[in-house]
Amino acid sequence: MCRNYTLQIEDNSIFVADVHYNSNRREFKEFLLKLQSGDIKTLQLFLMGDIFDFLAEQIDYFVEQNQEIIDILNNLSKKIQIIYFEGNHDFNISNLFDNIKVISRENQPLIAQYKHKKISLAHGDIFTPIGYEIYTKILRSPVTLSILNIFDIGFFISKKVNTWLKQKDICPKDSNENFINSRVKKYNLVDVDMIVEGHFHYGYHNDRYYNIPSFACDKSYFIFSTENRLQLIKYHQN
Repeated sequence: MCRNYTLQIEDNSIFVADVHYNSNRREFKEFLLKLQSGDIKTLQLFLMGDIFDFLAEQIDYFVEQNQEIIDILNNLSKKIQIIYFEGNHDFNISNLFDNIKVISRENQPLIAQYKHKKISLAHGDIFTPIGYEIYTKILRSPVTLSILNIFDIGFFISKKVNTWLKQKDICPKDSNENFINSRVKKYNLVDVDMIVEGHFHYGYHNDRYYNIPSFACDKSYFIFSTENRLQLIKYHQN
């Protein structure tokens, strides 16, 4: 179900997805510090999910591991507006952020406004088979996560998960010519001008559909340009 939200997308707003931040992928910290200093300029930042390799409020180890970036985001949210769409690697996170609007999976896609256009926004792990729906409901349950945290003695489970995540190859190598059409059909939104989502790491886009590339893979993001479209930007490190 689409959720309407009184959100106006501003010119030069930035869209970042699938950072999968961990100790092996630290470029995102530098990117945030450039936003903090004004070296990269925007008044609005959309975090489109899977910003962390894993983050949930109930799992102490991953909160501790990511506390520096959580703090930077909270400080940055005092200067610019940040909207955070929960992904399949970061959920149950609203209590970690003081001034950031967190959009849960249940409220995605969300319909925002850009000038005269209606824009559908989501992480992208939606319109999925029933098996995935059951799995993700169980995994995201605060009760399930709290029980796992209790049994995570010495962070044994979390450390194993963290090692596996850091070794996982997350960058797709195969192209799919039918990908855009298949995603647009899933949304079936006749009154929406544009669809923006992450999750798939491809970066495919046309005039109506934009899959935000994985920052972890491509070091790229999108900005809304004054030409009423999203423009791909390659992030350059120092």
